Amino acid sequence: MNYKQLLKKVISFIEFVDTEYGTRDPEKIAAMENIFRLVWKLPRCIQGFSFIHDGDKYIVINEKLSEKGRQFALLHELYHLLNSHTNEYNRLLFMTNAFVKTTKTEIEADYFAFICMNYEDFENINPLTIEHEVAIFKRRYLKI
Repeated sequence: MNYKQLLKKVISFIEFVDTEYGTRDPEKIAAMENIFRLVWKLPRCIQGFSFIHDGDKYIVINEKLSEKGRQFALLHELYHLLNSHTNEYNRLLFMTNAFVKTTKTEIEADYFAFICMNYEDFENINPLTIEHEVAIFKRRYLKI
């Protein structure tokens, strides 16, 4: 899947979120989905992570992040939970590291968070520059 297809997939999911939840506010979406949100002291290399335990969903965000950084990490982790991204043990655990994103799933989650925070509509999104825009945003707001 190339970046243009990946972007199309993420935009389609955001359209679903807009319709299903009527908001892109991660706190409101998490509340509607009964997802527990915790802000903890985490190592500098971890911005956030999500997991499911006994059927309950959790998102943990690094307390050292700026407000925009926390919002990005929360949206990123919401993307994983709302898409039921699971590992081989059928338990969810994704660690968000601001500077190491290599898998398609992690790139999708980054695009989701960035677009939700920065674009009201999708007409102005340039598939040729979105990756660069996300990288600049992460360097600015996910730095601990």
